[in-house]
Amino acid sequence: MVKNVLKLAFVLLVSCGNPADNISNQQIVSRLDLLIEARDYFNLKAYYGLHKAQLSPKHSLYYSAMINNVFNNAEKSNADIDQLIADYSTSLSDTLLNKLYRTKLLNHVNLYEYADAARTSSYIQSNYLALNDSSEVEMLQNEINIWEALKDVPKQQTIKTGDAIIPMTKDKFGLFNIDVTFGDATKNLLFDTGANFSVLTRSLAKQLGYSIIEADFYVTAATGKRVKSDIAIAPDITIGGINFKNVMFLVLDDENLSFPQVDYYINGAIGFPVIESMDEIGINKQNQIIIPRTPAVYAYNNFALDGLMPVIAVEYQGDTLSFNFDTGAKSTSLYHQFYKDYRKEIESNYVKTTFKAASAGGAEEFEGYRIPHIRFKVGDAEASLDSLQLHIENIGSEESKFHGNLGQDYIKQFDEMIISFKYSSIIFK
Repeated sequence: MVKNVLKLAFVLLVSCGNPADNISNQQIVSRLDLLIEARDYFNLKAYYGLHKAQLSPKHSLYYSAMINNVFNNAEKSNADIDQLIADYSTSLSDTLLNKLYRTKLLNHVNLYEYADAARTSSYIQSNYLALNDSSEVEMLQNEINIWEALKDVPKQQTIKTGDAIIPMTKDKFGLFNIDVTFGDATKNLLFDTGANFSVLTRSLAKQLGYSIIEADFYVTAATGKRVKSDIAIAPDITIGGINFKNVMFLVLDDENLSFPQVDYYINGAIGFPVIESMDEIGINKQNQIIIPRTPAVYAYNNFALDGLMPVIAVEYQGDTLSFNFDTGAKSTSLYHQFYKDYRKEIESNYVKTTFKAASAGGAEEFEGYRIPHIRFKVGDAEASLDSLQLHIENIGSEESKFHGNLGQDYIKQFDEMIISFKYSSIIFK
């Protein structure tokens, strides 16, 4: 079980009686900042709920903005940020303002407000660039190329006229694929919640007659390699009777979405910005995606966003861990953070090995452990997983705070999975 100070302090504070006990505003602020730094979003929201009344109005607005951002309420988050800057601008440090504008940028992206995203990114780079580390600076300078390229593109729209059922097929690697209609052409694409953006191969984008916008933008593949990307805008696509307008696709060279070593090729993927706009999706054993016109109300609060990456609360040995959530991944994998938190248990029970990981850009070997059996719980649902790959080093240049990536090997053990983007909940039945 994780024995770090952060979790222990959280447990002690929660268990020491009434939240109105003598805890100062600064103590609460320090704890909330630690939880944000750890990207421990689920404990962050719970702790804020316990101590909100004890915070100053300024701090309450700030943490509300942060929490609404990660729990997919971008409009409320930006409203909190605008009010905070309007009411307290003279008392906000540059460090805090940098964090606020970085959050505001994410909110604009999640709301498909590309011109606002471009302006906000430019403002950050003009005023607060020195307050960001080298990886954050690189990301800002890289991603602004997308927002600048899209600043004249209208917001994405999603039009549902009723409940929808979308049949899925599984490809040779067991990944979900769906039919997507582009005007008169219907093509098969991956259905991938783990994709930050939707993607097309360059040959398909040209075949569909789309203008390709050169964006000088690079994506980082799961192997850590950087892959050049351009952009195409689909004015109108249809999935299962649902109409989507002004859909942005990254355009990758065909070889970056091909795996000839295993004879595997894809047209592209429908990613998170399209999937999230459906509000709620259910995936059942009949390989159908069920999309209600009006989403149901749920209160699990076990689903969050880290930028555009879905995050799910996974319980292991009584600890609540944060995992990336990727329906496009065939199997669950464990990251360096899991190794750090459970190192003694892992090194005492397993033998180090090497394994390969493939994604856009090729394949690489990694050193790690193969975990033969492990049991995880999500919400009320519990399941076992076998033969998981555990990375002992970071994937790519940035250290991940997440413990792993939950994939289809967990999902497929249940009759139905419901993802409520509107109510930040994931339910397995």
